Amino acid sequence: MNKLVELKNIKKVYASNYVLRDVSLSIEKNKNIAILGGNGTGKSTLLRIIAGIERPSSGEIYHPSKEINIGYVPERFPKNIRFTPGEYLHYIGKINGISTVNLQKNIPDYIQRFQLEEVSNKWIMNLSKGNIQKVGIIQAILDKPDLLILDEPISGLDAHAQQELLKLLKEMNEEGTTVLLTYHESNILEGIVDTAYHLSNGSITKMKQKKLQEMKLIELEKLDDGIVMSWDEVLFMKKVESKLILYVHVRDSDMILTRILQLKGSIRRVDNVVDFYLHDEKGQGGNNLSE
Repeated sequence: MNKLVELKNIKKVYASNYVLRDVSLSIEKNKNIAILGGNGTGKSTLLRIIAGIERPSSGEIYHPSKEINIGYVPERFPKNIRFTPGEYLHYIGKINGISTVNLQKNIPDYIQRFQLEEVSNKWIMNLSKGNIQKVGIIQAILDKPDLLILDEPISGLDAHAQQELLKLLKEMNEEGTTVLLTYHESNILEGIVDTAYHLSNGSITKMKQKKLQEMKLIELEKLDDGIVMSWDEVLFMKKVESKLILYVHVRDSDMILTRILQLKGSIRRVDNVVDFYLHDEKGQGGNNLSE
């Protein structure tokens, strides 16, 4: 059986206000799934219900296989924590029954991957938003969850941490973890999504893939990735060693190429790729890129 979690007719009501209406959803094993929608549409509420943190007003949640191990990262991770990152992660690991040997092996590795060494002696409550988010992500993946739930996971993360998170999600997916996440705008996470759903007015709709138009892949060097990340025309970016690979619509490619040259960047290659548009029955959606 491929179903990891199944929701049937989930409703959530706050003071007579319906946030979710008859939401039914099957989450399959070893998939990366996105829940998309505007602010206030109930995405975070739905994720908390799936994580078991919040109860629905009515409806049922099934785990067809067995009890599952769930890792959860809220959009705003608690910051009033009087532990250093290492202390907190060891504490959470022990609560979850992870062996001391595994904690001593994995925690330093994750701290290094997310570049937290320089703040390792500071209390979490004194860290920046981005570094607190990194700690939140690490605590959720320590126990190699069957289902990893991420609510706006790249919010506040620097470019390096975003790329590291993308690598980790791919690694975990290859090892059997299902990833359920939400994000607002087009960003790097779209490249790993297998299935997307759109949440609006309390109802959920599966989004379909439809081939729309050609795009350009631009490979370049000698430009800071932080600068490129700020360009709205870049739909997806990945870093490979010293090179940056950008995906942009054909209509924006000449402007991006000119901008790169003006900033003394080095263009290595330009190729055609295919852009897939994720849309629901109402024609709403975002981009998912595939070469």
